[in-house]
Amino acid sequence: MRLYSFLFAICLFGISTFTSCEKDKGNPNQPVLQLSPDKVTGKSGRTIEATLSIHAPNGAGKLTMYKTVNLQKDNSFGGTGTLTAEPVSLGDDNFEYHFTYQLQDDEVDQLVGVNFRFEDSKGLAAEKDLTVYTTTSGQQTIYSRRWVLKSRMWTSVSPAVEDMKDCEKDNIFIWRSDSTYTVNFGSNACTFDGFNVFERWELSEDEKTLTQVYSSLFDPSNRTTETFTVRALSSERLVLEQLIDLTIFGLTDKEVFISTFEPAP
Repeated sequence: MRLYSFLFAICLFGISTFTSCEKDKGNPNQPVLQLSPDKVTGKSGRTIEATLSIHAPNGAGKLTMYKTVNLQKDNSFGGTGTLTAEPVSLGDDNFEYHFTYQLQDDEVDQLVGVNFRFEDSKGLAAEKDLTVYTTTSGQQTIYSRRWVLKSRMWTSVSPAVEDMKDCEKDNIFIWRSDSTYTVNFGSNACTFDGFNVFERWELSEDEKTLTQVYSSLFDPSNRTTETFTVRALSSERLVLEQLIDLTIFGLTDKEVFISTFEPAP
């Protein structure tokens, strides 16, 4: 009896080992996914990209994506909470999908993930996850606040002098997220305030150059583009340097003016 039990145990062990080995081999037709990159860090407002490479021996299938924010599903993603796409065939059972996503302001410092699930023509599926980390962009820092002009120093003369007029001390600059901007001149307006129509502004990709365009109230075709070098940008201070041509007054064409702004109360 003991010999029978011993032989039975050996048989069970052999069957278990064989089954385990078969599981380890897996289904050779199972789709295989590769995501590059699988972790992305970017600034709000920017567009990130990732490429999903698919090997599917059973042929093309469907790709479904959903997004989570702090592990909670975002039901607005794709309009219904999910996004579907058709990967591009590269031949030899290989497929590819290029994913793009614009980083959102309200996702700064949040844990954002995008799940990719591919199911082939016979129902076999595989998944990959993209982790997205969003930081505050310079644009968001600017358009999230109203800015009051605190100083405009003329630094190319010696000694440097304060060039801000008394009538400018209550000027508030509003650069908006839709690229429009305005200046609220307050109660103590300067002589020519209101003579220009403010059109648009832009911060360069490297956040080192700010440009703004305005036109004449009396001649809309007369446009002026101002270019500023960003010397400092934070939630507490914005410093812009501008070169102005003052040769008409017998000065140089690169007189340096540095404007300092702080968030308006």
